[in-house]
Amino acid sequence: MSDARTDVIRRLARKGAAPALRRALSKSRAVDIAAAMGHLVLAEKKAVFGAVEADDVASEVLVRLEEGDLHLLAASLPFERLVALLDQMDYDDEADVIGRLPEELRARVLTAIQPRDKSVVEEILAWPEDSAGGIMQPLAFRLNETLTCRDAIAALHERHDELETVYYLYVENDDQQLVGVASLRALLTHAPSTRLRDIMITDILTVGPLTDQEEVARLSSRYDLLAVPVVDENRTLLGIVTVDDVVDVIKEEAAEDMMLMAGVKEDPDPAATSIVQAARQRFTWLLVTLFGGIGMAEVIGFFETALEKQAVLAGFIPVMLGTGGNVGIQAATVAVRNIALGTASGGILGAVFREARVGLLLGIAFAVSLGGYVLLRWMEQPRLGLAIAASIGATVTCAAALGSLVPSTLHRLGVDPAIATGPFVTTGIDMLAIVIYFSTAMLVLGLA
Repeated sequence: MSDARTDVIRRLARKGAAPALRRALSKSRAVDIAAAMGHLVLAEKKAVFGAVEADDVASEVLVRLEEGDLHLLAASLPFERLVALLDQMDYDDEADVIGRLPEELRARVLTAIQPRDKSVVEEILAWPEDSAGGIMQPLAFRLNETLTCRDAIAALHERHDELETVYYLYVENDDQQLVGVASLRALLTHAPSTRLRDIMITDILTVGPLTDQEEVARLSSRYDLLAVPVVDENRTLLGIVTVDDVVDVIKEEAAEDMMLMAGVKEDPDPAATSIVQAARQRFTWLLVTLFGGIGMAEVIGFFETALEKQAVLAGFIPVMLGTGGNVGIQAATVAVRNIALGTASGGILGAVFREARVGLLLGIAFAVSLGGYVLLRWMEQPRLGLAIAASIGATVTCAAALGSLVPSTLHRLGVDPAIATGPFVTTGIDMLAIVIYFSTAMLVLGLA
């Protein structure tokens, strides 16, 4: 239904059907409007945004726009309109939008928004954008441990307008330290006179403001938390990271890892990166592949004698490279996924040993299949079939082990393992496959 809605918005915007567009937008959610705007030219984006009549919807659309679209639209909006929409937002969303604005416009906006908003937004912007402090909501439902369930419910009625979301009640002591957490269900199912200290859970999962957002997402996912409290070194509650922000982090990190797996570090939004920047960023990674290719050419040249004596070996080079590369990428992807989800166990040796066993089984299957084909195709050269079978088996086994070893080792060294599934693994496995292939062939065929 949402895809159909975005398609309708795009068609009406392109046709310039303003009355129908306004009616469609009045029935649409902000996320669908933002998605539709991502595929329109600037004039059409402005037409769509200008047709959004409700300020709360318009402000949410701004929050959900990609950075390139946000820059274009913010630059075209009247400044007073932009400030008014920012004042409509929750603090964490307001900080996110302001933090993504061009520097000059960001400075102007910070001087124009409401003083209370400015103080809170600047506090959030002070933390790194990919940290818990940078994505937290500073307003949380918090009360002293000596209060009762009756007091808590009354406080919730009084403060519900200022709180973005209320998943839990955070319980503090007299020194304003976080000492416990209670669910809303606990407030409603206990006697009104029950003290908060008697129903709170004291084993609290917390993060610091500098904790990486990916770690926050992993914690929330593993323990099914709707919100994660952010505390300082004195256990003072600074804010909470809510589940909607966690979902955004998971999407962002997944997109980033996907780009890294392809050997691309640039911003996925084309409008946010110039052509020269994109070329320069990709060149660094592709240079690894280029040097790897030169290295393989040198290695193949080293086995030139074997190729002259048995030219048919050249025909199986792509098979060795393609099969070994695919197996290695699969192993590396599994390793990166396990590391990202926190499910990796057994250490580096355990992970490598497991993938090596998987690779061995695959290698046996490929050896039987490919070796059988060679034996049938070149029946007069049985040792050729044996050489090809042994080569593909050894290549696949080693590729699986290497594909798991590289990201696991990088993770242990504190380097983002997602980069391992790009040019490094493929180039390394290609070199390994060539060496294994020709060494095995020369040994079996007696070409040394």
